Formats: sequence, C-alpha cells, structure tokens
Amino acid sequence: MKLKECSLIQELLPLYAENLLSQETTQYVKEHLTGCKSCTRDWESFTCPLPDPAPMEGLTPARNNDNKFLVKLRRGMTATVLILIISGAGLAYASYTAGKHVGMNHPDYRFAQELGLFTEINQTKSADGINITLEKALFDGTRSVLFLSLSHSSKAIPRANLLDQTGHEYLHKGSRGWQGRYFMLEFEPIGLDTQQVTVSLALEETEEEETEFTFPVDVVKTVQHTKIIYPNLKKELSGLKITLEKSVLGVSESEFKVYFDWPVDGSVAGLGIGRGGAYFPTSVTKVPDTPPPPGMSAPPPGGLMSSYAANYGINYRPGDPPTDRPALYDMTSRQEVDVQGAEYATTQFPCQVEAALKFAPVKQETEQLELLLPPVFLYERVENSPDISLDFGEGNELSLDEKIPFPNGRVIIEKAWLEDNQLHLSYRTESSVRPDTMLPHFELTDADKAKQGRMRFDARDPQTVSFSMFDQGTKEFYVKLDSIGRLLPREKFTLDLQE
Repeated sequence: MKLKECSLIQELLPLYAENLLSQETTQYVKEHLTGCKSCTRDWESFTCPLPDPAPMEGLTPARNNDNKFLVKLRRGMTATVLILIISGAGLAYASYTAGKHVGMNHPDYRFAQELGLFTEINQTKSADGINITLEKALFDGTRSVLFLSLSHSSKAIPRANLLDQTGHEYLHKGSRGWQGRYFMLEFEPIGLDTQQVTVSLALEETEEEETEFTFPVDVVKTVQHTKIIYPNLKKELSGLKITLEKSVLGVSESEFKVYFDWPVDGSVAGLGIGRGGAYFPTSVTKVPDTPPPPGMSAPPPGGLMSSYAANYGINYRPGDPPTDRPALYDMTSRQEVDVQGAEYATTQFPCQVEAALKFAPVKQETEQLELLLPPVFLYERVENSPDISLDFGEGNELSLDEKIPFPNGRVIIEKAWLEDNQLHLSYRTESSVRPDTMLPHFELTDADKAKQGRMRFDARDPQTVSFSMFDQGTKEFYVKLDSIGRLLPREKFTLDLQE
C-alpha cells in the first residue's frame, strides 16, 4: 500500500473507532484494512481490549462508606453478585490526538494550560530497556490525569497505581493512548490535604518490575478555580425519585452527581438510562438478622440491600442530538457545553443508581446552568410471556415471526442468528402508543434454563439486540420478553451559580 494512503488511514482510525466517519469514508477505511496487513495490525492494536484497571479482588476501598460497602459486597457475595463493566467513559482505548503531548491540546485542558495548573514532573525511569517518562499531571476536582510516554511501543496500556503520602490508594478509572507510546491515565481526584503522591507503573513486557515516581503536588492552586455546589434538588416522576446532589465545576471537567431511586416493592421491574444503554433490574435481598462479620460495614437501613452490583461507563458524542444523552446548557453565554460521558452504578441501597454526568469545563463567568437528564425508562414486567424456542440445529440463522403481547401492544421477533460468539435478535414493536417511547427487555436461557449473557442493543441498529454466549457450542435457546420499558418525560435542573 502507498505510504501516504496508510498515513491517512492511521489518522482516521480514532474517528473510525467511534463511528464518526461518513458512510463513504467508513467503507474506504474498511476496504483499505482488508488489503493492508500493516494498517490491520495497527487497527488490532488500537482496538485491543483493556484489562480491568480496577479488578474487584484487589480494589482498595475509597474514602466514602458507600464505596467501602460495595467493595465488601463484591468480595463477599457469591453467585448473586453480578458485575457488569461496559467499555465506555474512561474505559475505552482511544485517541485524543497523535504526537508527544497526546491530549494536551484537547479543549478540556486549555483552561488549565492557560492558568498554568499542570504539575510539571518530567521524570524518566527505565524498565528492561524501555524508558518511561512521566511528563505532567493535572489534579482536578473531578479527576487526576497523568500524561506519560514510552521510548518504545507497548502492546498494552501500562498498569498504574496512585498513592498519597499516607498510603491511601486512589481508584484507577481508565486509560487512553495512541500508537502504544503516549498515554493518559485517569484516577479519582486526590484529597485536599495531599502533599505528595507516588505513581507505580508496570508494562506488560516488564510486569514483574514496577517503576515508581514520587513528586510533590499542590492541590490548592487547582481548587481555587473549582466550584463545588450541593444543590440537593429533587424531582419525582411515576414513582421515580431523582436527586441532583452535587455539582463539581473543575478546570478540565464538569461533573454532576445524580441519584435515581425507584420502589423496592417489585412494582418496577428495573430502570434503564438511555435508549438501550445502562439497565438495572430490580433485585432485592433481605439482610440476615445475624450481625455482619468483623470488618464489614453495617447493613443499610430498612433491612434490605441490592442483590448485585453493576457499573456502566458510557461515552457520548457532543455532535449527536440530545435524544439519547444528557445535555448541559450555559444560560449565560447561551451555548451548549460539550458532553463527555457518564458513569452509572448501583449503590449499597436497593433500587438506587448513582450517576456521574460528565461535561467539558464551564466558563468561570457563567452564572446559570441548565442540566437536561438523559432519557429514563421505567420497566414493567410482562406477565405470562411465552418462552420462544430457538433451535439452530446445523445452521446459524432462523427466520421467525414470533408475536409476544404486552399491555397496549406487542413485540415481534423477526429473525435470530449466531455470529462472533453472540446470539442476535431483530425485532419490531407495535403499540397503540408511540413505539419509540418503549423498549423491550429480553431474557435468554439455554436448554437447561441457565441464563446466557446480558442483553445489549446494537449501537447502529436499535431494532437489533445481542447476547454473549457462555458456550460457543450451544445451539438451542429460549428467549422471552421479560419486561417493557416506558420512556418518562425528560427532566431538567436549573443551577444558579451566583447564589
């Protein structure tokens, strides 16, 4: 292949990975990758999955009691615990821009650059012939970001730990990089009393050897440009309680902490945030009357707790219409603030989800903000839903016309097929109300009635869902319509920053 063409393809890969190219350009990239082994290797390296940056077995409890309870819940519960981690905000291997200072020219960091808020480190350590340079760091009110470079390409993102002078370890939230040499490592924000931090790094090639960097930090210089607000605004809709508890307007990111609470009595089958995005089923366990083991946190009030833990990270694209994402409007400058992503997670309380909605930094002179929440679906159980048999036999595709009724409508499963160790279903919804205001939730089991993978909506075709299969050799399944999600009216909060 021509070197100029390969160079162009490599520049397009970040946009291709996030489906930001036109249909014609996407086809051009696909055809090039089909015939170019060099660019295919780059693409495979670019899209290699990240190892879990915070494995549950070794997760260090964070400072608040909520996180401590979740860590112990994840360690202590057996088959009832479900950990769902989706590639998304902070967890995808992606690129901001090519070059030595990857990400430094991103608009999110311009304000911090102008004010000189980056901590200059410029320390280089060697590990088995690879020089690791920790160049800069930014310690914002919503996150801590480290910028580093390697003298040679690495097949995997470096593993990292961040500790302060007291030995407290901060949660590694994600990593991003380019060409296997330039990386941004993101952690939770460090404490206000932190004076010095130590960063431990290890590469896949040198995983037996860790390299440490220790340097002083000045959190105050960043905090003085950060606004932290506790609005404690509440709304209630169809039994769902929504609370905007906290807003942190940092120099590189704006974050809004929102809680969603739905009834624990089983009247709601689950909560969905976004059109086919994060889904949290209702699952409640009664806390045993016996006292908890030594070292375990006290059970939540009411004698109930969630029967599983789930965590979703989602990337949003600012250019998309806000029909499936949150939105933030600067009412002073009459502009929309670019959306970045969101993290949705269960808490120690049953039927409660904590959302961290993330946007670009807000201008210092902004006086009023309007936060539009992402679309929310409340799911109702579908009683007496039949089990639809899917027997693939010797083939990998089934033509179906299975009609499953639900109140005021029905779901029609048109086709099922096996591909890439996944089972896919195409469907359509017929209803007396607008079909686009409701979403089905299917449950897939094998011939022994054992549940298969979690259902996911296809990002490119919302009328297609897929399940990961636990056993590639399985050919016989059953699918049923578990519940129907109904779209609630969009809610928004207004924040006056001058109060």
